[in-house]
Amino acid sequence: MLRKIIKGLNRKSSRSSGMLALYISKSDLRLVDVETATITHFRSESYDADSMKQALHTLLSSVTKHRKLHIVLSPDFYQLVQIDKPALSETEMLQALPWQVKDLVDISPDDIIADYIDLPSYNSQTSKINVVVASSSWLKQLVQYVTSSELHIHSIQPEEWLAMGLIAPTGQATMLVIHQPENELLIQIVRDGQLYFSRRARGFGQLHLSTEAELRDDSLDRLQLELQRSMDYFESQLKQPPVRDIRLLMAQSALITDLLRQNGFGRVEPLANLPLAQALSTEQLISCWPGVAVLNQSDSESVA
Repeated sequence: MLRKIIKGLNRKSSRSSGMLALYISKSDLRLVDVETATITHFRSESYDADSMKQALHTLLSSVTKHRKLHIVLSPDFYQLVQIDKPALSETEMLQALPWQVKDLVDISPDDIIADYIDLPSYNSQTSKINVVVASSSWLKQLVQYVTSSELHIHSIQPEEWLAMGLIAPTGQATMLVIHQPENELLIQIVRDGQLYFSRRARGFGQLHLSTEAELRDDSLDRLQLELQRSMDYFESQLKQPPVRDIRLLMAQSALITDLLRQNGFGRVEPLANLPLAQALSTEQLISCWPGVAVLNQSDSESVA
C-alpha cells in the first residue's frame, strides 16, 4: 500500500457494504465489485492519455458511493527495485526511500513516492526490501479523480505484490505463472504467504495466440527454460527447498499444463478459480486478476 499517498484520506470513511477494486492498466480501467463475498460485477473502460479522467468518472459513477476502493497499478505506472534494508524506523524509512533509490529509477527525487515490503531473510544474508516507486504528482491527481466520485481509497498497491492473494498460504513453495495478452510473462514464487521471487520474462506477449503446433515448436521450450531458471535461482541463490507446485493463469492453461507435464514438470495445474470469482469467466479473471487478488487478500484479513 502506498501509505503516504492515502494517509488521512479515509478519516471520514464509514463501514463498507462491500468492496471495490480498480485495476489500472496502460489502456484500460477494470473494476470488480464484491457483495456478500462474491464478485457481482466486472466492468471495464478503455482510455487514452487525454481521457483517463472521463473514463474514471464513467466507470466509478456506476457504483454506490461511500464505499471502500482498492486501487491496483499495472507496471506501466511504477518501478520496482531491491535494496538492503536501512536501519531506520518505518516512518524514517518512508521519508528516506526516495533518496535511497533515486539513482536506480528514472523519476525525479522530488516527485518520488515510495513504499516497501520486507523480503524473507536467507540464512545470515543482509535483510532486503522490495521498493515500489511511482510519480507522486501523477498519483495525487489520480486520488483527486477518484475521491471526487465519493469513494474512499483503502489501498494503492502495485500488481507485483498481489499474485500471492490468488492462492492459500502454504509452507510448500508454489510458482505462479501469469500471462495477460500483450504483456510480459509474470513468474513468482511464494511460500508461507510471502513473496520470495518475482520476475517478468520477455518475448511472450503473443502467447495467448499460439497454436499447439507453435507451442511445441518454439514457445514451450522458451517457457520451460524461464521456469527452470527461476526455480534454479530460488534453490541455489536463495537457499530454498524445491518448488513443489506450479499454477498457471493464462489463455490455454489446460493445454500448456498438459504440455509441461509431458516434458517432466510435475504438479502443474491451471490456477483454480477462487470462490470469490466464480462469476467471472477465465478471460475476465486473466484480465482483472490483480483486482481479484487484492479483494481476496482483504477478505481473508477481515476474517482473520
